[in-house]
Amino acid sequence: MAKPRFIYQVMIKCAPGVDAEFNKWYNEVHMPLVMKGGMMKAATRYKVTDAVKTDAATYLTACEFDDRATFEKWLASDVLAVAKADREKVMAGKDVVWTSRAFYEPVAQFGK
Repeated sequence: MAKPRFIYQVMIKCAPGVDAEFNKWYNEVHMPLVMKGGMMKAATRYKVTDAVKTDAATYLTACEFDDRATFEKWLASDVLAVAKADREKVMAGKDVVWTSRAFYEPVAQFGK
């Protein structure tokens, strides 16, 4: 079984009227920017469904890092600084809100 990675989770609420523009920018610009340099190993984006009633954020991004030290290096990096500056420039004034962020360390692994 592969060693589980550390996860940085980002939740985003996005108004339906800006969904298409936001997703294009996030997928084609933002994620390539934050993944530069190879510190972030992988990322998966999710969209909330109507399977259960919820007030959860529209989107969840789970970013994978090999360890805490790499994550902390990424947090202080120019890679992230450039991505944040671009986010402020492009998404300023739009109805997009980064609602929460959290960093998780593995404690158990099940299945594959």
